[in-house]
Amino acid sequence: MNILKKYGKSLLFLIICLLVISLLFSLFNLMGLLNTTILDNLSMVIMIIIFGLIGYQYGKKALKNGYLEGLKIGICFIFFLILINTLFCYSRLGFERIIYYVVLILTSIFSSMIGINRKK
Repeated sequence: MNILKKYGKSLLFLIICLLVISLLFSLFNLMGLLNTTILDNLSMVIMIIIFGLIGYQYGKKALKNGYLEGLKIGICFIFFLILINTLFCYSRLGFERIIYYVVLILTSIFSSMIGINRKK
């Protein structure tokens, strides 16, 4: 139960961020303020920042092996993103998407390692 509570808060944070970002990007695209290339790159940067914040948070809570905490939370959220992507976007898992997910996992790992070192 404690593990579900631990991962549930971060998963809720991720879902809320995804919904808000999707809404904003849809509005920008609808108004014609930004083209799709800029929106794709901006969404990648924002997801990297979100995974970095979540990894940092778990690194600060970890007692040891921050890289394992980052790896666990990164893989958990990547499975969630793959599930959402296959249910709603109907896109295939190509080479570019795999590289994108690997970058997100590495961001989570490195930020959790920073988080465990910044513990007081």
